Amino acid sequence: MPTFPYVIINAFTRTSFGGNPAMIIALPPNSLSQPQTFSEETILKTSLAFAQPMSIFLSPSPDDSTVLDVRFHNGTVAPLICGHAMLAATKALCTNALPSLGQFGPEVKLRTKAGTILSACSVTESGSEEEKYEISLPATPFVTLPDVERDRIASVVSEAAGRNVQVEYAAKGECNLSDYLMIVVGPDENIGDMKLDTDVLRKTSYMVNVITNITPDADQVFVSRMFAPAAGIPEDHVCGSAHTLLVPYWATRLGKKNQEMYARQVSPRGGELWVVWDQDKGLVRLKGHAKAFGTGDFTI
Repeated sequence: MPTFPYVIINAFTRTSFGGNPAMIIALPPNSLSQPQTFSEETILKTSLAFAQPMSIFLSPSPDDSTVLDVRFHNGTVAPLICGHAMLAATKALCTNALPSLGQFGPEVKLRTKAGTILSACSVTESGSEEEKYEISLPATPFVTLPDVERDRIASVVSEAAGRNVQVEYAAKGECNLSDYLMIVVGPDENIGDMKLDTDVLRKTSYMVNVITNITPDADQVFVSRMFAPAAGIPEDHVCGSAHTLLVPYWATRLGKKNQEMYARQVSPRGGELWVVWDQDKGLVRLKGHAKAFGTGDFTI
């Protein structure tokens, strides 16, 4: 019976009980190429069995030794890209936590099911002994919703909160994130303290609901939370894909294109991100810490 090694790493945090956990699973070479020997059904069942926010499956590519094929699954949905799992996997690879996948330097390349090559790296900043990890994701264009739709969204959020919530702006993602809704609330709203009935947020008709606002903290630019009850995720601890919308929005609004910003996702576990919108390349760069939490093997 085949045995597969795995590690669990918390992304965008320095702590064992913060950030967003991901389970990184090492598969033999060619497992995710065609014909796929590690089936989609097995990916689903493995994700359900371990019940992590996201499982990421990695296999050495048959045609390029510098690339790993990747799949993501949380037992309910299988996104093409998951930012926090990608960052967690980068730490696993750069620290040789899964040696069966091979030796990697400070740079990592992952190939999605759609054939997109994603780049990531480890970063040691001047004057600091703490290592961070950086991933690059395609920036997501968004469309401003009409006032009448913004007002409808505001009524749903207010119902979920059990009080009136000031919604300043609402936009929907385009391309692969057309089911993402970005909701900008007033600066007086304390997003971290919001108590929301997440089931009510299904009424927005969007799969993913991202709530954000600016902060008065001089060092911290914006905060956010992400809720996706329709995808079986009442709240995501730290969401990388949401920031492909958030970072271009805040960089444009605040005149910080191509400048690094410090942001926090203020879920109960919480997470820290250092983010940049590279407008010329159409990329959002997300940087953060990652904390190893567990390791083991499983047998099928």
